Amino acid sequence: MPAKILILLLFCAGAAAAPLPVLDQPQLAQLAQAYAQQLRAVGITRMTSLGARDMVRLETKSGPVYVRYPKGAPDVAFVVEISPTGLQASAATFDKDQDEALLAAIVPEAVKVTAANNQLEWNRANPWN
Repeated sequence: MPAKILILLLFCAGAAAAPLPVLDQPQLAQLAQAYAQQLRAVGITRMTSLGARDMVRLETKSGPVYVRYPKGAPDVAFVVEISPTGLQASAATFDKDQDEALLAAIVPEAVKVTAANNQLEWNRANPWN
């Protein structure tokens, strides 16, 4: 009986999740380009924000990492894909000043937390060191 309830709760939670932004935003990708080297250096391959009410999910080579959405920042949902050769971004809207400030607030924390996670994962994988 508890397994059925858990499955139902998980199904409902997935159905209630906000949709990811789907409009390609090359201007947002261009703004994020300034941070591309830092993001690649720690292995971040994707940043996903559903807006101010949720954590920002970072897909990394060591697995997912989460950082808090900046307090007081405008509610913006976006996805930034970071590949070895470039960046792609999607969001419902683009506002240069707002998005620039948001990236400036998120990226340093994302890099710091991901670097710490990478070290933790390395220590876990190499306990003899």
